[in-house]
Amino acid sequence: MHGALEREEEEGKGREYHIMTPKEIAALDKKIEKLKPNLHKADAEYNALAEQMSALLEQRYPERKEEAVKQRLYDAYKKSGKTLDLIIDFIENAPDDDFWN
Repeated sequence: MHGALEREEEEGKGREYHIMTPKEIAALDKKIEKLKPNLHKADAEYNALAEQMSALLEQRYPERKEEAVKQRLYDAYKKSGKTLDLIIDFIENAPDDDFWN
């Protein structure tokens, strides 16, 4: 194995590359592996906080959720190419089967 290339940037020199030694590669791999659990933990904490924030914002601003639903329905209507009367008729007269329950 020839080793990995590492980019060095020094003032006035531009970019130069040198081959990393196996010891340098091993040291970087060790640091990467050490950070992975912390990153996964932080990601899980972020996701939990984001869910809490979303739930609180829905409680605080219920009109936003309603507006989002309206916008999604309108976008689907525009994309469908169907008439509004046809879509409303379809929804209002949907059969009572497992799909709609």
